[in-house]
Amino acid sequence: MEDFSLQGKVYLGESINGKPGAMHWVNDAALLQVSPTASEEKRKESYSGNRGTSATINTGTEVSFSLTLNHGSAKNLALGLYGEVKTVAAASITGEDFPEDLLAGDLVMLERGNVSSVVIQDSTGSPVTLVEGTHYAVEDAVGGVIKIIDLSTLTQPLSANYDHGGSSDVLMFNQAPPVRYLMMNGMNTVDGSTDKIRVRLYRLKFNPVGQLALINDTFGDLQLTGTLLLDSAAELDETLGPYGKLELLDAE
Repeated sequence: MEDFSLQGKVYLGESINGKPGAMHWVNDAALLQVSPTASEEKRKESYSGNRGTSATINTGTEVSFSLTLNHGSAKNLALGLYGEVKTVAAASITGEDFPEDLLAGDLVMLERGNVSSVVIQDSTGSPVTLVEGTHYAVEDAVGGVIKIIDLSTLTQPLSANYDHGGSSDVLMFNQAPPVRYLMMNGMNTVDGSTDKIRVRLYRLKFNPVGQLALINDTFGDLQLTGTLLLDSAAELDETLGPYGKLELLDAE
């Protein structure tokens, strides 16, 4: 490979003794970089008057990485948020309690979003079913927001029955820092090139995302960073190496 400008697909999976577990494609990855640094101890001579460096000791090598993901899938978000993905099926909710002492104009957020078939009752002995448009309004069905209009003849607290759609919920910061195995299947995009490359990085420990834009005026992305950890199992295999390897693939 001579002149090069690489693009390709990035896959992530569990890292198991130097080998990848089940992998998934992260979709569009805008950036993948590794940044090695070496630290050293220096000794300066004291006989010439110049205090020149006479010897060095390499005290360690560290490799960091940057990975920018353009797709905010649940798995991608979980990487930067140290999160766990929970799949919630569409279902029906019965008897979800509202806050007490609601006033006209107040907004109530239901536990789930994407709601339909909303029925609200008060808490008298024989519950009164509220009339939509008179007592309440569904302010935002997707957000699960109910607006209170008039409760003057009703007994609080209220409760709601409704149906909700399914979702993939990302629970934030309830997991240990994720460590993943990465493979990139890449191509050289320089004009006329047919070079192919495969990159394997065995243990990527992710930092929490530095910033997650929830409201912004342009495309959002996930700018992830972290440290490439030494894999002791892979280090013992002369075909792997301790951190990863680049495979410059022969032409077909």
